[in-house]
Amino acid sequence: MENSQLGNHYRFATSAKQVTVAGLILLACLFLLYFVISTSMVQDLFGYSQQIHARVPTFFIRLAVAIVAIGAALYFITGFSFYKRNKIAWAPWLFLALGLGLFMVYVIIPIFQSMSYSFTKWDGLYDINGVWTGEWVGFHNYKLLLDDPNFYTSLKNNLLWLVLYMLAVPVGLFIALFLNQTVTGIRIYKSLFFFPFVISQVVVGLIFTWAYNPEFGLLSEFWSWFFCETKENIMGNLTRVCSVEPPSILGNEHSATYGIIAAGLWPQIAYCMILYLTGLNNVSPDQIEAGQLDGAKGWKMLWYVVLPQLKPATFIAVVVTVIGALRSFDMIATMTQGGPYGSTNVLAYYMYDQAVGEGVGRYGYGSAIATVLFLIMLVYISYFLWQMYQDEKEAH
Repeated sequence: MENSQLGNHYRFATSAKQVTVAGLILLACLFLLYFVISTSMVQDLFGYSQQIHARVPTFFIRLAVAIVAIGAALYFITGFSFYKRNKIAWAPWLFLALGLGLFMVYVIIPIFQSMSYSFTKWDGLYDINGVWTGEWVGFHNYKLLLDDPNFYTSLKNNLLWLVLYMLAVPVGLFIALFLNQTVTGIRIYKSLFFFPFVISQVVVGLIFTWAYNPEFGLLSEFWSWFFCETKENIMGNLTRVCSVEPPSILGNEHSATYGIIAAGLWPQIAYCMILYLTGLNNVSPDQIEAGQLDGAKGWKMLWYVVLPQLKPATFIAVVVTVIGALRSFDMIATMTQGGPYGSTNVLAYYMYDQAVGEGVGRYGYGSAIATVLFLIMLVYISYFLWQMYQDEKEAH
């Protein structure tokens, strides 16, 4: 017994050599990162003529030193007695530490920075000495929001996106039901339906912008079948004459937002379809057979037997669709840049426009818009997380 306790004592004892070596390496890396490695040092070391040429090599040198520092930090922690005795409890957190650290640096901290900027008047620049040039104005930016018609237009468009974007969920479900068959070539059909989600949102925006063009777009070609004819003008050239001119969807402030939402729905429906196809693969055949024996078929089979088993897929589809609707930016930036006359602005694009777009220099005002958008999204995300927690609680 005494030998066993003595063996455990040495097994879980702090490794002085490991801690010392790892600690020295960690301190050396931190010293290099904060006091030694700089663009001027790299410029002198590699003989660059201008300091701007040394920025990229400096970044990679700092990255390499940072990776060594992270490895040294992990090695440092694993040498202590408290870690060895609680390895099972601490090991998962060590694996998550890097991801959580990056999430903290690039997501959490910027969120609070943006909130703090929303209480300032700042043009986004520093003076020649690197001193911040902003001015604390309290709730002034939020007061301006209440009197800004463009803000209300953006908020209304976000709500319109949210309502119409939810069409992706039922449409994706019915396409998935259609494709959930064992027929020749079904994999090719599934790939074709999923293709819109694979391509970039910018590419989707460009495709629909060309399709909506009243001069040469796909919509114009369809329009010409019913309302246009080709005639010869006085110069002897063929020209198209229309009894009713083709609509300019993106040029009309009343229809532009709906045109952009239609473009956004194309890839979103494909994503919801994939979620439901995955869910349909997990539907219990025993319950289907039991429903058939009880006389369930058609809509009753779908409503009472299939849909309850698709609840997890539906939950994920709704969450992703809501978040996608609220953070819509790519389509507006690609197709209309907020026009015509700001009628297609949403909060995400209006925030960008005020900070670095046409309203460049209003970082404080843009941050106030970003804060409002974040709070709206926080309400939805908190509800979905709470619902997920309740479902997990009931399952256990």
